[in-house]
Amino acid sequence: MSDRWIEVADRVWVRRLKELDQSLGLVIGDDSCLVIDTGIHAEAGYAFATAVRELTDLPWQVAYTHDHFDHWFGTSAFGESAIWAVEDGAAYISRGDRQRKAWAATYRRQGREEDARRIGRSPLVPPNCRVSGAIGLNLGGRTVVLRRVGLAHTDNDMVIEVPDAGVLFAGDLLENGAPPSYDAAFPLEWPQAVEYLLSWRPAVVVPGHGEPADYWWARGQTRDLAEVAKLCAEVAQGLIPEGEAIEHGPFGAATMRTALDRWRELAPPPPEPAPQRQTDTPAGTPPPPVIVYDVFDYSIDLTQR
Repeated sequence: MSDRWIEVADRVWVRRLKELDQSLGLVIGDDSCLVIDTGIHAEAGYAFATAVRELTDLPWQVAYTHDHFDHWFGTSAFGESAIWAVEDGAAYISRGDRQRKAWAATYRRQGREEDARRIGRSPLVPPNCRVSGAIGLNLGGRTVVLRRVGLAHTDNDMVIEVPDAGVLFAGDLLENGAPPSYDAAFPLEWPQAVEYLLSWRPAVVVPGHGEPADYWWARGQTRDLAEVAKLCAEVAQGLIPEGEAIEHGPFGAATMRTALDRWRELAPPPPEPAPQRQTDTPAGTPPPPVIVYDVFDYSIDLTQR
């Protein structure tokens, strides 16, 4: 597959990338446009920015769906602009620096030295506009909604709704053609968050990776996410063995193991046992016997002496 544009609604575009099967977004208004995620590194970002300019010369703003490197390391190619995200800039820089080192090392282990260098030399451009709930962004004749999700795929997911076109950019809350990633996820909250986001029934749902799909596809994957949450809870309660949850889960064994491990990582520690009451009874002394008294009614006639 070569990189290509798909127009999913009037002036709403998805850029499908060969690398990581990624889907980036572009929403065009009358006065400006919104770029949704920017790619894996600065060079990929430059290629994306060039492709955007093939469609529009309007000024742009940028939105990050979350802080995983493949969604924002390409932003330096877009120059000075408003950059919207849920998490603050300091957190993006801190996490981004760790991710940059880790992925450069991963690419080197895979023999992909040039990709490691591209990641290593990509400037990190943090967001400068924070979304704490939901905001409407006026692009001129069209308003898009940037909405904080809460705990789901990460702790800083954001979706972009295009109400007039019936399009939802879901980021990595949903993936088409690959299982969801639970490495930094919140398995219990994730399906509830997506269920809420789908309540307005968008006609088109754009995943962070894979082809755009429809509401019913998204609803089906939400059921799978809910099944993972249920299996995690049943394993935690001792109702089913972990091996059965892995074998019968909706996703592959590796994904199910990651989800179960993440569930355990997030689970609160068991309560500490109540302290024993100190007594003067020597250790090993049997407890005193329990004496049961019969209770009966009686009366005393005080007039009889």
